[in-house]
Amino acid sequence: MTASVATMITAVTVLTIGYRAGRAHAAWRDLRAAKRDVPARRRIAWGHTRPLLMGVLILMATLIAAAYNAAS
Repeated sequence: MTASVATMITAVTVLTIGYRAGRAHAAWRDLRAAKRDVPARRRIAWGHTRPLLMGVLILMATLIAAAYNAAS
């Protein structure tokens, strides 16, 4: 029974170390990819954000104007 427990602990340890090493490698690979990709993704994000902000500003201006007219 002791040998099987030791075998299980060793197998779990090896799998855990392998998994963590693989994730560390993937993180660095993703970082290198992100360095090239960040400006493009930033432009896409701002492309989606600008119309949203403009819509909110127009809506707020409309509501403020309606409230001002209602108060007069």
